[in-house]
Amino acid sequence: MTWRGRGRRVSVAAVVVAVTAVGASASADLASSASATTAAPQAVATVLSGKIDRSSRAAVLAAYHDRFIVPSRVLNSWTGSTSSCTAGATSTAYRDATRTAIDWARGQAGISAVPALNATYAARAQQAALMMQANGALSHSPPSSWRCWTSAGALGASHSNLALGAAGLKAVQMYLVEPGTGNTAVGHRRWLLYPRLASMGIGNTSRASAVYVLGTPLATRPVGTPAYYAWPSAGYFPRLAEPAGLWSFSSSLGYSFRYATVRVVGPTGAAVKVTRYAPVNGYGDSTLVWRLATPPSHLLKGDQTWRVTISGIRTAAGRSATYSYRVTLVS
Repeated sequence: MTWRGRGRRVSVAAVVVAVTAVGASASADLASSASATTAAPQAVATVLSGKIDRSSRAAVLAAYHDRFIVPSRVLNSWTGSTSSCTAGATSTAYRDATRTAIDWARGQAGISAVPALNATYAARAQQAALMMQANGALSHSPPSSWRCWTSAGALGASHSNLALGAAGLKAVQMYLVEPGTGNTAVGHRRWLLYPRLASMGIGNTSRASAVYVLGTPLATRPVGTPAYYAWPSAGYFPRLAEPAGLWSFSSSLGYSFRYATVRVVGPTGAAVKVTRYAPVNGYGDSTLVWRLATPPSHLLKGDQTWRVTISGIRTAAGRSATYSYRVTLVS
């Protein structure tokens, strides 16, 4: 669907996922990666929000464990019902696990955590998630003939990332992976990583998710926001969070990727075939997306480094720029 707000056309795409689908997450910004190693990670204390030191293998793996793996173990205890059209709620712990996963991805990307949860947005998102589950379908503009339709739910649907077949942290995984042939603009990912996202609302049922992302954004990007951020990010990156070969590179300064090209060199030193998708604006920051012909294996144990070069970036001043970075997948 599309929504017009603040003089700018923005879009939110929908994704239907399977309950058993295994997603991934990733990172951004651009630091250099260290040499490959298979040593066991050190014990590193982490906090549940904040940017992650991607130059440290141990810090990256510890953050992924503490802020993504551990929250994924929180059980969903939704209290609502589709038969009675009761939106219900999940536990505070389940909601917080969902938020922690989103903030982990932002931290791994070099982006500040979302400043706040919004209770009004959350109520709309909860009603939207109920509608998606009740009708077994996804829509950002659900008709009033839908079961369990409410005006609040319809508003939530028009302003949210939506998933059916997964809820909570599992839905966050899918938003970041962007499965399906229709999600090559990676709109869900871009909204979750959007540096100017001021607040959000989280709604979950037993098998549907709505994350309200189209509120009023911050007037300016937060101090410390990188000019570029990638997915997966430069430096060390958890192998299990690699998004199935669908990689992206964003500019928080609004630089254009219309004429940009991407070159990827794999761990063997050979260039990797990629499919470059035409940039689509309107989802958070401007972004270039490409798909690796052969996605990295999540089963390998040794570290592997991929080298990415983006050429033909057009700056706000109209100059052409090139950016190179390395991604080292670790487990």
